[in-house]
Amino acid sequence: MLVIMVPGLLLLLFIVYPLAAIILQSVFPHIYDPLPTLVPSLDGLKTVFTTSQTYFAFLNSLWLGAITALQASILGTVLAFLARRTDLPLRRAMDGFVWIVFFIPSFLIGEAWSLIFIRGGIPDQFLHFPDALITSFLSPTGVVFVLTLKTFPLVYLSVTAALRWLGSEFEDAARLLGAPRWRAWFSVNIPLLFPAILAAGLIAFAEAISDFGTATTIAQNSNVILIPYQIYTAINTSPVNFELAAALSLFLFLAIGLALLLQAGILRTRAFQAISGKSRPAQILSLHNWKWPATMFCALIFILALVLPLGMCLMLSLLHAFGQGLAASNWTLDNYAAVLAHGSDNLDALQRTLWLALGNASITSLVGLPVAFIIQRTRLPGRQFLSFVTLVTIAVPGIILACGYIFAWNAPYLEYVGIGGPTGIEFYGTVWLLLAAYVGGSLPYATRLGSGALEQIGQVMLDAARIQGAGLMQLLSHIVGPLLRSSLVSIWLLVFTSTMFELAASELLYPPGQPTMPVLIVGLFGTFRFGQGMALAMLNVGLVTLALILTRLVPWALGLLLQWNMRRKSVNVPQN
Repeated sequence: MLVIMVPGLLLLLFIVYPLAAIILQSVFPHIYDPLPTLVPSLDGLKTVFTTSQTYFAFLNSLWLGAITALQASILGTVLAFLARRTDLPLRRAMDGFVWIVFFIPSFLIGEAWSLIFIRGGIPDQFLHFPDALITSFLSPTGVVFVLTLKTFPLVYLSVTAALRWLGSEFEDAARLLGAPRWRAWFSVNIPLLFPAILAAGLIAFAEAISDFGTATTIAQNSNVILIPYQIYTAINTSPVNFELAAALSLFLFLAIGLALLLQAGILRTRAFQAISGKSRPAQILSLHNWKWPATMFCALIFILALVLPLGMCLMLSLLHAFGQGLAASNWTLDNYAAVLAHGSDNLDALQRTLWLALGNASITSLVGLPVAFIIQRTRLPGRQFLSFVTLVTIAVPGIILACGYIFAWNAPYLEYVGIGGPTGIEFYGTVWLLLAAYVGGSLPYATRLGSGALEQIGQVMLDAARIQGAGLMQLLSHIVGPLLRSSLVSIWLLVFTSTMFELAASELLYPPGQPTMPVLIVGLFGTFRFGQGMALAMLNVGLVTLALILTRLVPWALGLLLQWNMRRKSVNVPQN
């Protein structure tokens, strides 16, 4: 019972309770006033469809998110296939490139691409872009382009984890019946990978329509109005229009919740289990003459998603002034010296952000897999509540969840339960509230990705363990955990990297005088110190890259050490 009570309590306190506060705010706009009233009003909900700006923002978010999800699903699946099932050169390095693309925050990518195509910018000084190209890019086309580059790693990570346990027995059976290899892949393997593709594709959709960084950079530069920016505007107007922000969020919840419920309905209609006791090792496909075109395709994707935007950010961090070009006198390290100067708050913010990311990733990974297992493979009471909460709350933008925390955890009635007030426990306005918001925002994603991976574990294996007397914790620790350790590592890294650059919740909930790295970076941008802001961002990117390398290299080194130790012991065994 404890296994379901702990995740249920976390979901209730960190997700359901803040969201309930937002929903109440949208219906009872004066419920959190100093003198609260329960007079209902639907003016905020009506404004979404009666005001042209919010109406078009809602439509733009939906259709741009749908196109982004489709493109990200195709691109992520193709790259995962090339990396895991072909003899593509340097395919083993693709995981690292994908993770680097993933953890670069959207506000950096959007700002970098805006600066690449700005008239009079450094690239334009050398290439002289035609007006048609700049106009075409600074449009919905450019927004979808940036969103696709930001979200395809979600699909890649999900599909590669699924491919790890997809053997060749089904494909071999199709080949024996006369199907060519390409047809076997499309008729057998792709349907078996469908849960992982669908789960990650819908997460890409949710990420695209709630991406605050893209909405405030390239979308604004392209005059494309999106819901996240409208929510931000509603919160930052004077007086603050929380009623409209809550209404916009509510419609986003409904849209993505319906999409995810559709996913659950589709997965219930068929079986997608691929892991069993008879799996054969997967066969590597030789690309032959297609090897170098495929390599060029992968290189082009990573140049667009990684090299160009990261190169622009790095260049800006090394320049005195953006408008003075690449003259020798314009290059400097002063920006890095300024952000690392003795006595600055930047190092404290870096350390604070690192510990928050480590804590969030660890808590989310440890809780997310049991929640996914309870939802998918048990009949425990309360599992449908867990499923509903994780389905619906994946739609929650970080900025709205943060608003919910402001209402929920700063409410006057909490003094009666010992939270807040002159004698109660201080929670609001502390770093623990920020950590709770991180966990609440990450847990639904981890649960849905874990659910997609769990679809491939055959029920026969779990039933056999239960017959032998294994309990729920033993199933998780001895069977599910080892089989899905690749997925667990991917989920941990996903949460860690996203937390290191989380902006929306950090802006609203960081304790006074204790900002996180993204808050400092955006603050530097807001005061037009782009060089120092990019320098601080590059330091953050470097730190996360180091964590990524260590996470990949340490298990590899431990494996080599274990193999060497086993060989040494076998040599020392006396021969009779």
